[in-house]
Amino acid sequence: MDQTRRGYLAATGAVAVGTVGLSGCLGGGNSAADTSHSCELTDREPVDELPQPTLGGDDAAITVELFEDFACPHCATFVLNDLDRLESEYAGDDVQFERYDFLVVNSEWNEPVANAARSIQAEYDDETFFEFATAAYENQEDYSWQRIGDLAEQVGADPCRVLSDASNGTYQQVIEANGNRAQELGIGGTPGARVDGTVLDSVASYDAISSAIENAL
Repeated sequence: MDQTRRGYLAATGAVAVGTVGLSGCLGGGNSAADTSHSCELTDREPVDELPQPTLGGDDAAITVELFEDFACPHCATFVLNDLDRLESEYAGDDVQFERYDFLVVNSEWNEPVANAARSIQAEYDDETFFEFATAAYENQEDYSWQRIGDLAEQVGADPCRVLSDASNGTYQQVIEANGNRAQELGIGGTPGARVDGTVLDSVASYDAISSAIENAL
């Protein structure tokens, strides 16, 4: 965690011990923030258990498990193009979607963004988690500490708390447990899916998941 913190402080140019100031220009032109965040990093006890974020009824007969990486371009395509349609057509009394972290891309940002998302889930609710996740995928090419704080603020979360958890890896054990489950199930990559106990051979997509759900209903 110390290495992560040092990287965070170096990336933000903080000069006061324990204080983080995020500022500067953001590339890409996507919803660039006009403000910066000055935060004191807060160490919290690592969290090793957290329920999976879900869409749909808790007593649904069919469970669709989704395995994603915030740094995976194909995951961004799936979430931004297919997930809303799947949710609107299927999530409810019969079908529940469960979301898992499976970090497979070699990226400096998938762990911080995943920890930020879990921080928001733990402090708020699943709906806010998915709102942040969607915003994160929309800004995937522009990840930075500034961006994470801005997106947290955008969904109504405390950016300083979220940045602290993202920097310190508060939910890293939860994320790693998700990845272990994916490997145990034989998920070959991201986005991956398991529908009603059966792992899809192809990457997750509307057509593949919709077909599997229809067969299971």
